[in-house]
Amino acid sequence: MTDQNFPIIEYPSGQPPLEWGRMHGESYRLGIRELVEIRLGLMREKNPALSPAHIESLAGEQWSVTQHVAPELTDELKGIAEGSGLSAEHIVVLNNYTDFRDIQIPDEGCSAVFVNQDSGPIAGQTWDMHGSAKNYVCCLKVPVAESDASSVLFTLVGCVGMMGYSPFGTMVGVNNINTNGATAGAMWPAVVRKTLCFRTHEEMARHLATAQVTSGHNYLIASEQQAEMWEVMPGLSERVDFLSTAEEGYLFHTNHCLGEQTILREYTMSQNSTSHTRYELLEHKLVNVRTFEDVYELLNDHENYPRSICSNYQANSQDPSITCGGAVGNLTTGRVEMWRGDPEYDANFKRHAFQLTPA
Repeated sequence: MTDQNFPIIEYPSGQPPLEWGRMHGESYRLGIRELVEIRLGLMREKNPALSPAHIESLAGEQWSVTQHVAPELTDELKGIAEGSGLSAEHIVVLNNYTDFRDIQIPDEGCSAVFVNQDSGPIAGQTWDMHGSAKNYVCCLKVPVAESDASSVLFTLVGCVGMMGYSPFGTMVGVNNINTNGATAGAMWPAVVRKTLCFRTHEEMARHLATAQVTSGHNYLIASEQQAEMWEVMPGLSERVDFLSTAEEGYLFHTNHCLGEQTILREYTMSQNSTSHTRYELLEHKLVNVRTFEDVYELLNDHENYPRSICSNYQANSQDPSITCGGAVGNLTTGRVEMWRGDPEYDANFKRHAFQLTPA
């Protein structure tokens, strides 16, 4: 595996999404190709009967739906495919592999938090996924139209975004939930990017309430006015928590369903094995979290290691995820920090700081 060294990929203003994607794909061709092969291997390992023809067919359906709901993002993905010398289906596998129909891959954790205390609204999350992905995480800066500002996202090379912050004072985070009823829908990184494009909290919420998705995820949407947790799956979107920034408090979510309706759709056999433990740790610790630095320390907390909020644990096949990185941002000041790895257990830990300019 080739270490991409946690790069910042910055798209040039004034160019169309197709050209952004080509630049992205050409610049990180080797890493993108390696990551596609890794993810194809993981899919085959979980389901040996999955044929190349089946993968191609499912990927084609997901590409078509994404193109319908987010054509500009599909142009960017097309450019990534062209720049890296891969097929569109390969790029779907890279972006959406956990959501393929009839495939249960419980290797994505993540803990998402929102805190409104002394320092204003602060939102962040860990990014827990299969340890093979850690060398391929990156940051992505995307220009905002008719503005000198950019959004910044935590993602993987070849992927259009896994969570991020906008210059509108908003944030979109996401963590996996295992649910039934998977079907051909939009790639979830495209859902994240499109949600982040909306300028108001109300627009973000309306989008998630009707999103045409492939499988289940919880989305944290946060702004200077409020924060919400939305559990979204094919045919069902349920708001499961809410906090106005007119009051102090916090929200948090790990990897099990909380909603009255969504819990009925949860596939508990594939539930992340540390989800309830991390949830209890967050519930206990968030009462003492007030500042940006407090949130950063919380997301890198090792109490109860290896079943901790931040963990490099990869000791069994049931839950082979590790904390590959994370991010935290203040939605009022525009201060954002993103990191790769674990500051205590990882010799290759790396951290980037950003200051978002209001759009």
